[in-house]
Amino acid sequence: MRRKLVSIIGGRTENTGPQACVLAESVGAELGRRGYGVITGGDEGIAAAASRGCVRAGGETIALLKGMSLDHPCNAYTTWVIPTATELARSSPLLWAGHGVIAFEGRYGTLGEIALALDMGRPLVITGDHPLLNTAAINAPLCRVLPGNDVTASEAVDALEELIRQAPADHHVQPVSSRPAVTRANDQGSC
Repeated sequence: MRRKLVSIIGGRTENTGPQACVLAESVGAELGRRGYGVITGGDEGIAAAASRGCVRAGGETIALLKGMSLDHPCNAYTTWVIPTATELARSSPLLWAGHGVIAFEGRYGTLGEIALALDMGRPLVITGDHPLLNTAAINAPLCRVLPGNDVTASEAVDALEELIRQAPADHHVQPVSSRPAVTRANDQGSC
C-alpha cells in the first residue's frame, strides 16, 4: 500500500521557539499514528522535531537535502536521505512531494516556502506566530491559519486532512503563475 507524505516546513533551531518545536514533534507523532510519512529539509529545529515524533510513532521520514552528498548532516530521525544539490530550489519538490503542507514558525526560508505553497495551491496549514507574515491577509481556499502554539496536533492534522479532501483528486492544483492572466477593461498590457 502506498503511504502518504506531509511536507513539514519551519525554522531551524535558531529561527524558532521551543513551543513550536514541541508542537512540531506532536504533529509528527500524530501524522505517524495516522499512517503518514513526513518529508522535510532535514535540518535541526522544526524538521528534527517533526521527524522525531513521526519515527517514534512508527512512521517514516524523508529529508530533501540542499547539498549533493549523502553524508551532508541532517537530523538523526531521518529514514531516507535524498541529496538534491539544489540549495534553496529544493523547496519546490519538498512542497509538491507531500499531499499537504504544515508550516511552523520560522524566518525568511519558511516565509518563502509558505508563499510558494500558496502560489502552488497546495493544501496548507499555518501554525504558530509569524511576525513576518500578515496571516489575516491570506485568502486561499486550501489554506487554514491556526495562530499560536497552543493548537493541538490533532487540530492541525484534522485541518490538513480536511484541506486535502477539498483539493482536486490528483492534488496537482494549477499554480497561480501558470493560470491565465486576468484582463481588466483598462489594461494596456504594460507592467
